[in-house]
Amino acid sequence: MNDMYSIRVEWSPAYECIISLYTYIYEKERKHYLLGTAWKEETKRMLPASFADELADERWEVLHRLVLLVAQSPQTKSVEEFLGWLESIPPGEIYERLAPWVETIPLNLGEIRDHSLSLLTRWNEHYFSKLEPRILQSLQRSADELTARVKEMPPIDLVDQVTNGIWIEPMADLREVVLIPQYHSAHSSVLDFYRGLATCMYPVKDAAMTRPQPLLELLPITQCLADEKRLQILRCLAKKTCTLGELQKQVSLAKSTVHHHVTALRRAGVIRAHYTGSTTISYYSLRESFVERLPVLLRSFFHTPE
Repeated sequence: MNDMYSIRVEWSPAYECIISLYTYIYEKERKHYLLGTAWKEETKRMLPASFADELADERWEVLHRLVLLVAQSPQTKSVEEFLGWLESIPPGEIYERLAPWVETIPLNLGEIRDHSLSLLTRWNEHYFSKLEPRILQSLQRSADELTARVKEMPPIDLVDQVTNGIWIEPMADLREVVLIPQYHSAHSSVLDFYRGLATCMYPVKDAAMTRPQPLLELLPITQCLADEKRLQILRCLAKKTCTLGELQKQVSLAKSTVHHHVTALRRAGVIRAHYTGSTTISYYSLRESFVERLPVLLRSFFHTPE
């Protein structure tokens, strides 16, 4: 464990503004988000029709690079502060700030920066600036609480706990993992690896709630346990760690179907996804803590007032 990475906790409204827009645009993952189709339709009504039409065709694949820039910005107390800073720096400086981390950097950084500024400025005006204040307060509180725990737990266990099952293996060239709380893409975590660095935007599922909601954690677990094939996958993982291909052989399903099942199990916190330096999952293991967690959640749900 001499290669164990360190943990840094970051928080700024700019992170949440970026990921909220990403959540709105990225249709492929919508079925996995706590905020689903109803949220998108409600949000769409808040936007000018021309902007909503523009976003319908938008792909905007620069989320992770902007996250790196937020982490380096000296002005992140507000979205407006960050966007003002981003507008003020020349493309050459953007390149210098990204070069240590990103292997391939587009040549049209100025165009990408201006396009990102346009999207985020309008998104902030019409949606993000109207977000419930308690959501951002909850995210700030999560970051503060996590910062206090950094020295109390091994880094690998802390990542596993806040992400509900992401296990980032120590590697010689991985020096630091940056943890950033986010609400809009819950139940998912947004993970990326750079040179010597990983960023993980972990979910705070109850950020919009006025009190704890055990059902948010309980329902995904019980739904997973109600499927025979998923129970077979759990039995396999109770015996040993397995790759996706090994699980496929065990349960005799198409690889895409097995992937669907393990994704649901991972998001519910029932299994771990092990990463070894890239966003491709290396193998899976059983997250046995859910066995002890389940009766706690049941008791909490039974005795929580409606």
